[in-house]
Amino acid sequence: MLVSSQHAPPAVASSGWLEPLSISRDDSTWTYRLLDQSHWFPVSITGVITRVCKPEEALAWIEASRDVWEPRGNTAHAALQHHALHTWQAPPALWPPGLDAAQPADPWGPVYGAYGDWIAPLLAEPLWQHVQVVAAELMLYDLERNVAGTLDLLLRFPDGSHGIADLKTLSSRGRRYDTRAQLGAGIVMAEQHYVLEISRGLTIWASPGRCQIQTHTASACRQSWERVFEVYLRDWRPF
Repeated sequence: MLVSSQHAPPAVASSGWLEPLSISRDDSTWTYRLLDQSHWFPVSITGVITRVCKPEEALAWIEASRDVWEPRGNTAHAALQHHALHTWQAPPALWPPGLDAAQPADPWGPVYGAYGDWIAPLLAEPLWQHVQVVAAELMLYDLERNVAGTLDLLLRFPDGSHGIADLKTLSSRGRRYDTRAQLGAGIVMAEQHYVLEISRGLTIWASPGRCQIQTHTASACRQSWERVFEVYLRDWRPF
């Protein structure tokens, strides 16, 4: 049985970055497992929210347009991770394979340039001048709920509190949607494992030529996740 880290001090690298947990992800199926227990999680945070919050018509549209939004989202997330690792000098052990985070992310270069219209405003966002990133693409889990997921960013604010940030990319005509449950899941799991004071959740909306930050209180995000998971447990979980 895993010993809860709820009351343990946070694992922090000498650089100030949080140490990753003993968990891995299969990117082809977006499933997670604990490395020290060989435990596979039956569902991800995204899987729970999709089941509860997305009607069949929306799921059909999402799948039909996957070739548009998936490469755009993957590229923007990779650029944001690169930017965070470089700007806040993450240890090389935290760099993804093949990435030289000693070099800055170039939104118009060969790696990210196909989506430079989204990425350039994202990397120029004034928020980065006022926070410290302490984790990027951080995998987390909740054994009690048997769910795992990945945080885009975990931030430290000037007041000493922390926050979760989630990146969403939109087309020029794309509409925002409610992200509080996803943020809330990350907040709950980060609090469990790292014993941090988390004050808010941020959604970063990147669209062509524009980046906007939407802020929610941590309590509103936690409540949204708890409500969504209750419905999932009632209607979808078969065990």
